[in-house]
Amino acid sequence: MFSSWGNSFIKTMRTKRLLSRYIFVVSVFYYLFFVFSISQAQKFVFDFENDADLKDWEIIDESPKNIGKGAPSQWFITNGPIKGKALYQSSNTWGTKDDSCLMGTFIIYKGKQFVDFKMDVDVVSDDNDGMGIAWAFEGTQQHYRVIMINDKWPEVPVDKIRGPFMKMQKRVSDDDPWYELMEVKKGITYREKAPLHWQLSVKRGNFRFRRDDGKTIAGIDR
Repeated sequence: MFSSWGNSFIKTMRTKRLLSRYIFVVSVFYYLFFVFSISQAQKFVFDFENDADLKDWEIIDESPKNIGKGAPSQWFITNGPIKGKALYQSSNTWGTKDDSCLMGTFIIYKGKQFVDFKMDVDVVSDDNDGMGIAWAFEGTQQHYRVIMINDKWPEVPVDKIRGPFMKMQKRVSDDDPWYELMEVKKGITYREKAPLHWQLSVKRGNFRFRRDDGKTIAGIDR
């Protein structure tokens, strides 16, 4: 569900509607809290107050050939800048080795599956390396993601787009070029070391991601 290339805290998450594939997170040092809202106003809330063992979560790092440094990743529950317990990713896991594509580590929630849903996430980033959220995870070679970075990475980007940016992408393989670009917003940054709120909406191949500062990005994949 979440994904990272730096240090981040994840505090809350909610969602709606049953999904056929797992959702995951890509992260670089962040705290996370999230809530899943399912149809008929059914909600799943994860605040990590009672999930210290992460028994329903699976941590997956990119393969060694796609990681520049920082593996293995470190995900754990701790007190953070968001009130209460939060999920924290503390390793500076990044890639690729030639710094051409943002790679990192994923943590996947496997306790339930979701189809059409909305997911709300509260997050704090400890640095500028990049963070994001991903869904429909079938493996490192097949998923979707939204990523954002404040730094000027990648140094020599495979898609010719250097940061800062916010992108929505579709993963197509574990080899160059790794992702297909669905949409990009150039020059967009995020507040570091401050609480952020995200919402991801997935419905019949239509994807929309919105931040609490009003920045949005969307894509369609039928």
